Amino acid sequence: MAASNIKKIGKRSPETRHQHTNAWQVMKPFVHFGIKATAAIAHTLIAIVKHIPKPGRNDAPKHGSKKVIKI
Repeated sequence: MAASNIKKIGKRSPETRHQHTNAWQVMKPFVHFGIKATAAIAHTLIAIVKHIPKPGRNDAPKHGSKKVIKI
């Protein structure tokens, strides 16, 4: 007769639990790098968008001003 393997719902075998822990230990540096890289890209994009001039806003000095500059 063949040996029967009875699997219970909600119970993990010790081998599966070890594989899950090992997989997380292997992937953790990559996840950490991915989060840091995503944050760096987000900050760069925010800085670029902030430096785009807004339409209708003039920062250039007006040429027809009546100011007198004394030297």
